[in-house]
Amino acid sequence: MFGATKLLRAIPVFRYDGTAKAVYNAFLIFAALAGTIITSYRLTFRHLQLDALYWLITAVYLLDIPYTFNQAVKKGLVVHADRRSIAREYLRGWFAVDVIAAIPFTALFALFSGAVTTAAAPGFVLLDVIVFTKVLKMAKISKVSAIFRDIRESLSVNPALMRLVTFAFWFVTVIHLMACGWVLIGASEKARPAFDQYLRSLYWCVTTIATIGYGDYTPSHDSNPQIIYTIVVMIFGVGMYGYIIGNVATLIANLDVARANYQEKMEEINDFLRTKRVPGPLQKRVRDYYAYLWETRKSISSVSITEELPHTLSMEILLFMNQKILQKVSLFKSANEIFIREIVQLLQPMVFLPDDYIIRQGELGDCMYFLSEGDVEVLVGGAKVAQLGAGSPFGETALIKEENRNASIRALTYCDVYKLSKADFDALRVRHADFNAQVKKVVEERLKDTEEKAHR
Repeated sequence: MFGATKLLRAIPVFRYDGTAKAVYNAFLIFAALAGTIITSYRLTFRHLQLDALYWLITAVYLLDIPYTFNQAVKKGLVVHADRRSIAREYLRGWFAVDVIAAIPFTALFALFSGAVTTAAAPGFVLLDVIVFTKVLKMAKISKVSAIFRDIRESLSVNPALMRLVTFAFWFVTVIHLMACGWVLIGASEKARPAFDQYLRSLYWCVTTIATIGYGDYTPSHDSNPQIIYTIVVMIFGVGMYGYIIGNVATLIANLDVARANYQEKMEEINDFLRTKRVPGPLQKRVRDYYAYLWETRKSISSVSITEELPHTLSMEILLFMNQKILQKVSLFKSANEIFIREIVQLLQPMVFLPDDYIIRQGELGDCMYFLSEGDVEVLVGGAKVAQLGAGSPFGETALIKEENRNASIRALTYCDVYKLSKADFDALRVRHADFNAQVKKVVEERLKDTEEKAHR
């Protein structure tokens, strides 16, 4: 007992989310689908052998039970990670279904009855019992919807894609079961081999549900069960066809919502540019701007999601989004956590196209910039005196000296920059002496380099 307890404690409690859980769930869905299709196919044609495939499916279902007892579970917003709570939730939920699907009732019945079921047994006296135990193996399929829900919660998968996959799963399952039903009511060509009968039954189901109905396979006019079965399939087919027409097109369109929004926005922009008769070169620059936003951010929305989040979540998102600029700019590298948390809330992202003037010489300085991506050149009197790359701050000189800009800054490439207003800049200098000292040092070095180059 002590050894078993020690072994149990050595086994970790698996996470309720994450990639590993999603992969396991996907494998379980495949196993449930394979078990249902294989079992129902064999029941249809009375192939009741206990072969390697039967034992493989049984093994997968059996192993799922101890795994689930060691799997953290989320109920609502509460995560249960202790084994007592996990066991309680599992026993109240899917435990009975998993046990019914996992226990090899057919093999146990054959063992205790002394029957041999290693081959097809159409003459077996207790065939109905065997069939019933086989049906129990398909109970796992009832758990699939819950497994799909777990996958959605475990991964940040596009909801439209998940709905499409779920729809495809159930569509394949239903079509298969209907084809088996067509065989069971005696509508298939019984003289043909089993797989040939199944294939033609599947063909009849697809053409009927798709409302094509070529008429080459039809129910017998003398069989009421076949007529009734066909009516049911037709009604189901009309509903399924309506669902496909009404939803699948929308699901596919929503697989990439951001791209759909981008294309819609570009149509609106192009219409505006044409209506206002904006010159062609300027139209191209506008389109290039939005194309750059899409390529780099996969979004062109001007509304920040961080504005809708609680302060703590917003702060974490901002720190993650701005980690590149925080790593590149020397002013931020040695800053303390309080300063970093302050400044990420104040930085405003901006984009400049090649040849855009970010700063013009002589204008009033009301902000400074931090270059995140791209290259810019420094112009004094129209002459290039320096070139700056990613991580460089600029524009702070006019703020410290309280004078007009002494140089122009022009983008050489597409540039991602962060803007810091004068009011925020001054407040940071007052509250953080280290930042103030580093800014002054950068200004002195910048002025010294400019003077040296001007004298050459």
